[in-house]
Formats: sequence, structure tokens, C-alpha cells
Amino acid sequence: MNQRFRNSILTLVCGALVAANAVSQEQQAQPDSREKYRKCALQARMFDGYCYVSMVDLIANPELFDGMKVLVTGYVHVEFEGRGIYLHKDDFLYGITRNALWLSETNSVDLTKCQDAYAIVRGRFIAGIGGHNDGWTGALDSVAACQRINARRG
Repeated sequence: MNQRFRNSILTLVCGALVAANAVSQEQQAQPDSREKYRKCALQARMFDGYCYVSMVDLIANPELFDGMKVLVTGYVHVEFEGRGIYLHKDDFLYGITRNALWLSETNSVDLTKCQDAYAIVRGRFIAGIGGHNDGWTGALDSVAACQRINARRG
């Protein structure tokens, strides 16, 4: 009986060790979320120090881009207490500011040239809730450029 008990314990310990090793190898195989965005270093050289990211990246992973100079594409609308770049035009039409970034005041760029159009905007991303009444997912500060995008022709 003593031998049988020892064999059972030994089997349980070996099984636990194998399971623990399998979990740790599986976790190592998954890339770190920061690894996914390492391309920003290369892009910064191509885009004058700016990293070209999507609105989805900024909204889903704000901590990875906080303080970075970014290029982002979205729907721009500028009005009193409502200066933003939205993921989609519908987000603007329905007032979904959680799918948008606040555009800080700028004297160097005329954002009205991008009014009610999809555009590429250059600026420094600030993570966290902000903008008018803290209703925005983040902000683009130090906006350096705004360029309208023409629709593709099919």
C-alpha cells in the first residue's frame, strides 16, 4: 500500500510539472503586445518622426502610444466644443465620442480645410479621457498637419 501511495504521488507531481511547462511555453509563444508595434521605430524614420497607426490601435491600446507622434486617419469635424477625429463618419453623426480623439487647438494648422472629410492628421497622442466634458477617448496635441483624403474610385 505504501508503494502504491508513493507511485500515485509521483504520478501527480510529474503530471503537474508537465502541465506547468506546457503553459509557460504557450505564454512565451504569444508575442508581447509592445512587440506588435515595434514597426513604429522604422515608420518614424519614413514619416518625419511620426508612427502611422489606426484609430482602432489608439483606442484599444492607448498606453502603448501615449506621448508618441502619430499619423492617424479618420473623419474630421471641427466646431465649438466639438473638435475631433472620428473612427467613422457615423460616429460623428451619432455623437459617439468614445470612437474619437479630441483635436487640441492649433495655430499652425487650419483644421477647417479638413472639415467634414476623411483626413490624415499628424499630432502627439495623449492617452486618457479628455476633451470637452471628458467625453473623448484621447487627444491629438501639437497637431502639425491635416490632409484630406479623396475617396477611391471603383
